[in-house]
Amino acid sequence: MPEIRPLPRQIRTGRSRTLHLTAALVMLLALIGASCAAKGDDNAATETTEGGEGTETTAEVAGDSFGDLESPCGEGDYTVDPDEAGGSPDTLRIGVANDRTSQIRNGLNKEMWDASNAFAAWCNDQGGIGGLPIEIVDIDAKLLEVESAMTLACNSVFMLVGGGQVQDNLQFSGKPDSDFHECGLADIPGFTVSPEKSDSNGQVQPVPHPSTEIGNSWLQNFKTAEPDAAESFAVVWGDLPSMLTIRNQTTAVIEDQGSEVAGIFDYPVTGLSDWTPMAQNVINSGATAVAFVGEPTNLGSFVKSLREQGWEGTPMVETNMYDQIFIDSAGAENASGTVIRTVYHPFEEADQWPATQQYVDIVTENVPDAKLAVLGMQSFSAWLLFATASNNCAESNDGLLTRACVLEAAADIDGWTGGGLHAPTDPGELGGVPSECEMLITVNDEGAFERLYPEIDSDDDDGDGFKCYPDSLVEVPDNEGLGKIGPDQPL
Repeated sequence: MPEIRPLPRQIRTGRSRTLHLTAALVMLLALIGASCAAKGDDNAATETTEGGEGTETTAEVAGDSFGDLESPCGEGDYTVDPDEAGGSPDTLRIGVANDRTSQIRNGLNKEMWDASNAFAAWCNDQGGIGGLPIEIVDIDAKLLEVESAMTLACNSVFMLVGGGQVQDNLQFSGKPDSDFHECGLADIPGFTVSPEKSDSNGQVQPVPHPSTEIGNSWLQNFKTAEPDAAESFAVVWGDLPSMLTIRNQTTAVIEDQGSEVAGIFDYPVTGLSDWTPMAQNVINSGATAVAFVGEPTNLGSFVKSLREQGWEGTPMVETNMYDQIFIDSAGAENASGTVIRTVYHPFEEADQWPATQQYVDIVTENVPDAKLAVLGMQSFSAWLLFATASNNCAESNDGLLTRACVLEAAADIDGWTGGGLHAPTDPGELGGVPSECEMLITVNDEGAFERLYPEIDSDDDDGDGFKCYPDSLVEVPDNEGLGKIGPDQPL
């Protein structure tokens, strides 16, 4: 089987605009509903164990690896720019943005918090990053307190890494001590939601989610796997600005690929007590497939209603629906046949993909009662990108880490897979360039997730179980001009 893998230590090869990714980050729209199912208590910020001191400017890798990526952690004598260190130039004080203690949805983003603490423990056991121990700082916005969380971030961290906040548009408060740009912060986020954040500068995304472009690989795959179902779509979306952005992307791809948009229907983002009228709207439209923008619980209730009224079409949905909550909400019989797009290796195939299994092992070994989820893998990828970029920065900057240097190094990395957690992406700047490769998962008759397309090692498998489509990027003009750009921000 041909392989698509990054070079060891992610050697820079120059920027390429040929890599695209369908909106894997749409999983974030599941946060309000799905993350409330996170298990375990939510600990306060913890300082992880310090690694030993090194004597060389370049980090001495401890010999560990993650998937096919040589470990970016190890001994060394790196320092952090004192003006940006958040209190200690000899410690990497890194903020993890989250909403996990929200009273509205307790546990929101917990899987990212768990993944971040697990990475810090794993990395610190090897000596930190260039000898700098990682200290995790809890930037918990509790869903509704983004400004106070950003005040903490502005005054106490070097960078933000591996996290995200549902209302990330509020990171731009316009106030010197709480505005992402005004206080000069930098971010390698686990996710972005709003177009304001997604298309902002000062951040590099490991799994890019620009609002103004999207890959059409998911629909090309769907047309191959289920051509009859792909003829026409009803687009059903939660009435929220960030979801409008996704709706625009979805309809752009459907139109680009020549399928029919049979109807566009919105619902209150909190859901409906009775999905019957919405289901009837879809049935009356004649749609053979449904594209749903929202969270798994609402999709489950909606699909259940569709099936009860006799609809035989196919839900073709976003990565965030890869969640047991969806199957439980719909019922296994109703959920059967649902198709889910993804750029991540599913947990069901962890025995075939070393990075996926290693992610599971590291998180469960270091974080008691952790929640395992695709979003946690995205967080882990962000941490690996940060550590790799930090090494590249240090090698060119006499061991000194600055925000601008780390971001520039991250933006220069091509073919990023997080050691094999996901399809190749081009992180880049201002949203980056998504991957051209995806796969489809389905819910089988037993109510379990399994691969639909492509079959591993088949002629359609372009490497590591993904199908790739060069030049598959679709422009989304309806989302133009929404990103927040800071004139003095790195990148």
